[in-house]
Amino acid sequence: KWAAQKPTKKAVIVYDTMWGSTAAMARALGEGLDAGGMHVKILPLAATHRSEVVADILCAGAILVGSPTINGEMFPTVADVLTYLKGLKPRNLVSAAFGSYGWSGEAVGKIGEVLKAMKLDVVGDGIKAQYVPEADVLGDCWQLGHEIAGKVNENVT
Repeated sequence: KWAAQKPTKKAVIVYDTMWGSTAAMARALGEGLDAGGMHVKILPLAATHRSEVVADILCAGAILVGSPTINGEMFPTVADVLTYLKGLKPRNLVSAAFGSYGWSGEAVGKIGEVLKAMKLDVVGDGIKAQYVPEADVLGDCWQLGHEIAGKVNENVT
């Protein structure tokens, strides 16, 4: 089953957060995915081992990756799971990046670069929130989740 990597109506949202802003974005994305008919699994890296994340991703149709920016980079736990996942060469996944920042906001772009390097179907340029996400950013997250659900539903046979 894992070797076939057939997309399913399962979406995995994997993220880490420093002050809760990226977590709020993950929840809004999950609500949009759920409204689009997806089974959503939200995996905060503070409580989820990378092997559990990968096991869920290998039987999914979408992966959404979120990180705060720290020192101009993605959070170390997010970089760790992406490095592990990249080596497994996942296929047939719709993907997106999201995250929060205080000063510079590079993490979302860097996540997007990794997703593209893995040759995943990346939707959009990612969503960033400076500090605490306002209602409009959370609405954008919901909308992105719903859009990704539509793309996955087209791919599932």
